[in-house]
Amino acid sequence: MRVFLMPLGFHEDILLRALNSMRARGGDVVYVLTCGPILGAVKRAYESLRALCLRQGLPEPSLVELNCRDFYGAVRRVKEVVSAHPGLEVVFCSGGGLRILIHIVEVALLALRRPYTLHYEPEAEGVDPVTVPSAFMENAMRGLSAIEERVLREVIASPGVSVKELSAKLGLKEKSVRNVLTRLRKRGLVAKRARGRAEPTQIAIALYA
Repeated sequence: MRVFLMPLGFHEDILLRALNSMRARGGDVVYVLTCGPILGAVKRAYESLRALCLRQGLPEPSLVELNCRDFYGAVRRVKEVVSAHPGLEVVFCSGGGLRILIHIVEVALLALRRPYTLHYEPEAEGVDPVTVPSAFMENAMRGLSAIEERVLREVIASPGVSVKELSAKLGLKEKSVRNVLTRLRKRGLVAKRARGRAEPTQIAIALYA
């Protein structure tokens, strides 16, 4: 089960595409976020989205009205919404709604230390959606130890490097290098190549290269 956070503007089609792209299912929880007071066009977009979701067998969305003039209060409200679902994966669908809504959600998730999957559904045609896995956000929020960062940077500098080569370059025992690589693999930062060689993942390159 997942919790979807979806800023809503005047058009519901962006949110509908995002739910379909992320394969939302009946057990998921969907929150549609908007700034209050709710405008008529936004209300109509929500009602249309709700009807389309019910028709297509998607989760029924709940509307959450935020006082966007009170940034800190709005952050607290989003925190309350997310905290009501401990242990569930959070999916933040960006692309629609006011920009202030996007910042409110980002700050709330950062304050909660909740890793989340970021899905960007573009408004314009011809632009592909982008989904960033929660492993990226988790690694961005939680740093590495000094030894983990040393090993990872060497793997980035020399893709396909072996444990023995890492041991020699860094002056570490091979057992220590293996243990570090195991931790880095669990965090999605290193992938294992044939013959025990290590290579960096895209997440590692984006965050540490």
